[in-house]
Amino acid sequence: MAKIIYTERDIDDLAQRGVKEIAVTEDVYLTDVARERAEKLGIALRAVTAPVAASAAAPASAPRENVEQVVSQVKADVIAKLGPGVDAALIERIVRRVVGQLQ
Repeated sequence: MAKIIYTERDIDDLAQRGVKEIAVTEDVYLTDVARERAEKLGIALRAVTAPVAASAAAPASAPRENVEQVVSQVKADVIAKLGPGVDAALIERIVRRVVGQLQ
């Protein structure tokens, strides 16, 4: 997977689109200035320890809370990528359908 690098300008663009949270994985890097800008603008940086794809491929016996965590993570990532204008309920239904098919 390609690395994603956020700069101060990227953070400003995300803030203008209404993004309130960025999921930070091992494939996401923020410059020091971008981190400071996110903090100043109130954008939360949420550390994610495992890639979403690995979590989504959990076995069928995975506890319900793991499924909910995956759904929540993927939904937040999609909304962060597409912006606040997307229908959050629709995104959640789609994510639940995909996760359900993986189990």
